[in-house]
Amino acid sequence: FSKEPKFPQPVNFNFLFRLYAKYKDSFSDMANSSLEMATFTLNKMAKGGIFDHISKGFHRYSTDAVWHVPHFEKMLYDQGQLLFSYAEAYQITKQDEFAEVVRDIAEYTMRDLLNPCGGFYSAEDADSLPTAESPEKKEGAFCVWTYQQIQDILQEKVKDNLSLAQIFCYHFNIKEKGNVNPMQDPHDELLNQNVLIVKDSVEETAQKFSLNPVEVKDVLEKCRTLLYKERQNRPRPHLDDKIVAAWNGLMISGLSKAGQALGESLFVDQAVKTASFLQSHMYDKTSSTLYRTSYVEKDSISTGSSPIEGFVDDYAYVIRGLLDLYEVCQDEQWVQWAEELQERQNALFWDSEGGAYFSNSGRDASIVLRLKDDQDGAEPCPNSVSVSNLVRLGALLNNQDYTEKAVTILKVFYERLTKIPIAIPEMVCGLILLQDTPKQIVLVGDPNSDDLTALKNCVAKHYLPNKITITCDGTSDKFMKAKLEFLNSLTKKDGKATAYVCENYTCDLPVTSVADLERVLKVNP
Repeated sequence: FSKEPKFPQPVNFNFLFRLYAKYKDSFSDMANSSLEMATFTLNKMAKGGIFDHISKGFHRYSTDAVWHVPHFEKMLYDQGQLLFSYAEAYQITKQDEFAEVVRDIAEYTMRDLLNPCGGFYSAEDADSLPTAESPEKKEGAFCVWTYQQIQDILQEKVKDNLSLAQIFCYHFNIKEKGNVNPMQDPHDELLNQNVLIVKDSVEETAQKFSLNPVEVKDVLEKCRTLLYKERQNRPRPHLDDKIVAAWNGLMISGLSKAGQALGESLFVDQAVKTASFLQSHMYDKTSSTLYRTSYVEKDSISTGSSPIEGFVDDYAYVIRGLLDLYEVCQDEQWVQWAEELQERQNALFWDSEGGAYFSNSGRDASIVLRLKDDQDGAEPCPNSVSVSNLVRLGALLNNQDYTEKAVTILKVFYERLTKIPIAIPEMVCGLILLQDTPKQIVLVGDPNSDDLTALKNCVAKHYLPNKITITCDGTSDKFMKAKLEFLNSLTKKDGKATAYVCENYTCDLPVTSVADLERVLKVNP
């Protein structure tokens, strides 16, 4: 979506996917174009050097226009948002390539960035020592390879006169003198080095070496395993082990969406653990205050001697994470906590005169100005995220004040939305959600019954960005039934788990089969 340097900016994918969903039946050309823009870019990123093909996860940004040579830092907020984007891409397209990237990001973050207590660390540096004896660090030293290193590590023969190295070098564009354009390496730190990038498909690589695609996939996986093992002998980049509430909120969203789209309970379980970590270690229940950061101190977690109270992005991102988590696990405690945090966000940051949220609370005397962020960049603007949060919470809790606050934010940013909408695509997502009115999908049944599980899985597998799912199974629905009176009148039909699709608390006729639910939701099986 821009010239180099190129940043992922998942807010663009969020918008394009929602535009596709909104108009696929009425303006199909525009909708299909939106989907193609997003999936084409996501595919190129996953094949490019911005993706770490050995240790998994995404680097910070690309220095060139084709996602090849990155700035090698890895940020948690990128992993969380891209986890969400690739999961949505899979939900829409059902292309296995997107599911593979989802699993890769989750593997990297849960292996290399996860504290045993459940919180995720912030980042890994770009620079590291090439060897333990090297006098100084270099950009990308942990990640890049010389041609000879690949030959030495991947000597094994696949068949006569064909080695692992030959296949790997062809598939990942590895050159004898390196594959980095000198224009992308002003300090010669990547001289004769290779940054892995995929230019041909597995099928094309298979054709090149007279193999079948399954054989090539197995060979490439074996190569990656051998190179990963070798990489562990290198000095690692510095780990920033600060735990940031906002970025962990993004990870909760990403893991929740990944678990929902792929049907992977492992990801949902980790999202629950991370939410529990934030609640236990970075939240003061007495004052309903969220803390910005926590640190590892002698194998324990601490917010420090002078805890930093959360900024508006901490509240907005964590609330979104909790709402996404509720969508997939249906444990109403997360909606309860989201409501508590939303009330605190309103009390601390809402501009009662001009509308919308300030970035800080004004309680810190050293901060002279209270500003309102008005751009979605590498991270979404908190006001943008808050529009969707408020609309979702308003529908979940029958709270008109929340919905009115969402409308007020859109009015505050009216000029920005009309003149430079590309600056705030995440806010446009909130506008679409508000305009379309969230659909409340209420599932009534016995806990853990097969028929209720089938209805849940039906809702989970489809891309329905304007849905709110509520499960009434008698185990975790007291809070929701107290907030939404109409839930108490919805019952099972004919002794079967039953789905009600509602809008503004008015429901269509109930259905009890997956096929009928898909018909009511207007989705393809």
